Amino acid sequence: MKDEVTQENLRIVKDFFAAIGGGDKQALLALVAEDMEWIIPGEDWPLAGTHRGHTGLADVLQKASKEVEMTYPKPPEFVAHGERVFVVGVATGKIKATNKPFRDDWVFDITVRNGKLTKIREYIDTQALARASEMAASPLSLQKSPNDPSKTIHMATEESWANIVSLRNPDGSLDSFRLEETLPLLTDEQIKAIRPFAEEQEIPAGELVLRKGQTELDFLVVLKGAIEFSAADSSGKEPTRIILIPERSFASDLSLLTNTPLAADGRTIEATRILRVRHTDFRRLLSAEPDLATVILRAFVLRQSYKLRHGVGAVVLIGKAIDPDIQKLRTFLSRSDYPHKLIEPDAKDQTGMPMLASYEISPSDIPAAFIRKGCVLKKPSVFELASELGLVENLPSDHVYDLAIAGSGPAGLAAALSGASEGLDTIVFDALGPGGQAGSSSRIENYLGFPTGLSGQELASRAAVQALKFGVRLVSPRSVDRIVSAGEDFFELTLRDGARVLAKAVVLATGAVYRALDIPEYDRFIGHGIHHAATLLEAQLCVGEDIVIVGGGNSAGQAALYLSKTTAQVHLLVRQKDLLGTMSSYLIERLQASPKVRIYFDTDLTALTGRESLETVEWRNADGRSWTKPIRNIFVMIGAVPNTEWLKGCIELDSNGYVVTNPMSPFETSQPGVFAVGDVRAGSSKRVAAAVGEGSVVIQYVHHYLARADSVEATKKAV
Repeated sequence: MKDEVTQENLRIVKDFFAAIGGGDKQALLALVAEDMEWIIPGEDWPLAGTHRGHTGLADVLQKASKEVEMTYPKPPEFVAHGERVFVVGVATGKIKATNKPFRDDWVFDITVRNGKLTKIREYIDTQALARASEMAASPLSLQKSPNDPSKTIHMATEESWANIVSLRNPDGSLDSFRLEETLPLLTDEQIKAIRPFAEEQEIPAGELVLRKGQTELDFLVVLKGAIEFSAADSSGKEPTRIILIPERSFASDLSLLTNTPLAADGRTIEATRILRVRHTDFRRLLSAEPDLATVILRAFVLRQSYKLRHGVGAVVLIGKAIDPDIQKLRTFLSRSDYPHKLIEPDAKDQTGMPMLASYEISPSDIPAAFIRKGCVLKKPSVFELASELGLVENLPSDHVYDLAIAGSGPAGLAAALSGASEGLDTIVFDALGPGGQAGSSSRIENYLGFPTGLSGQELASRAAVQALKFGVRLVSPRSVDRIVSAGEDFFELTLRDGARVLAKAVVLATGAVYRALDIPEYDRFIGHGIHHAATLLEAQLCVGEDIVIVGGGNSAGQAALYLSKTTAQVHLLVRQKDLLGTMSSYLIERLQASPKVRIYFDTDLTALTGRESLETVEWRNADGRSWTKPIRNIFVMIGAVPNTEWLKGCIELDSNGYVVTNPMSPFETSQPGVFAVGDVRAGSSKRVAAAVGEGSVVIQYVHHYLARADSVEATKKAV
């Protein structure tokens, strides 16, 4: 029945447009309700305004005839959705009074009830008239039926008109990735649930409601009108429209939770009514309305994905992909989910001129980072880049956190999530951003709950969003350099940049650093051909080439399978006689079945040669046979050593440098109130799932410690 109504409404709207094209006023009046409302935006557009009833319809048609010459280069496209029908099209022409040409991509949102059009709402690019014929926007393309391209696919029940017009690819076509979840339209019940946490406001047309670079953002729900976001392109010159937030949707993204600078300006395109949830009240809303929180957080994550895919607000890095300094910057930005693009020094623009010139830098300045017009960092460190991007916050020196965590790998993130969800005021520090050593894993397939597997960075990114939801403060790129007891009640953590933070308890989750091979020239080629991670960044460096992987554990096996998809041949060097004792059986079976992976047992890497970067690799087996091949990239995955150099002298370590914990309280170190979890702890199993488990469980011991400390303090006060 509903489908029949949808089809009938679609027919009525098509008849309406046919009547407009034929100038049939009687047919138009028969199709339109007497109390119809037609809203047309545009500051300088002759037809702009709210037109009501049959009189308003006649007025629009008369003005259109007298004041505008308009043609339609292609027929409009129709999408039906219950009582609403959406019409997408392109109009070109000129305004007669000024002879000014225009080109508009438009959408009509039409409501049909009881066989009559009751409301027509038009959405256009309001910048079109000002830019006139210089406007470069491309017409939208709707999805077509695979069986009959002449037919438009009708929208699923949960989809909305916003999904048609708001998310575009660089060529102007529809970005169809989970649109209905990226721009959800809230129900009446959901809007009602938000009201106790919000204030209703009327915003005039053209008002800047959210500013690029702004932090401590508010959560805005559009009740009437729309908010458009735009940002400069990667050259820092032309403003580019990014997204239109329609009625019933909301204007915010992950920046609200991370408290990082917003990537674009948000401006009302007409008089708009909103619900504003203040930054300080937003987490209370998430906590009070968990079902609504799911909708909001899913949209936040998908919007971040959109920004990454299309480089919204992207940093432009200029340098060689193999440069270790560039790799550090890219790793930090990737782990921070910050959009970025890389331009090689010899790249040329469309005119054949070197792109370096357009960014006003010389070859001696690279590696460089173009932040925005007038702001170029030359040879920046990770910390300098983060500071310029506004990612380095001022930390209050007098605030005492319940829990401070050093390291944001799986163990640290699990501890942060568990602690914050149980009411602990939690802060986390990391030198690069969420992920830890697991973040470099290309695929984890034996983690509970993910039957198709996921990358280490995907796991870390999802965990980080969960932690942020509960109020965890994630701080990077800033690592802890020293921990000292500051009185009987708390610890003082000194960061590498000199900042100081106070906390009642500390969890060490600093993991391990990659182990190196003891062969000549090894250190010289780190970052110039030697890698310890196998992510997309590294895979892009060796497409179509032979590579070498050294190692016999799961990380090496996962890297071999992942990199074999894009490389010519993977040479896997294993120092043992087999893989049975060091690698999961499912990985062994896949490696043996892959024609692009060759395994060398009882084999060692023996020599590396090259000028500026790695060029040739040699390896030898126990029988004395050797191979020398022209290889530019090798991946060394032979385990790791604990990242504990900075703890010597203040926390007990074993002979291998791992943190020793108390058998009676399995995660507490030699310093009461300081705990260790994950790979850094002596006796841990060095697996992702185990690290997550330890991070979750340690919080009960933190609670016990804090309760004891509070009890002692209360006793002292009583005495």
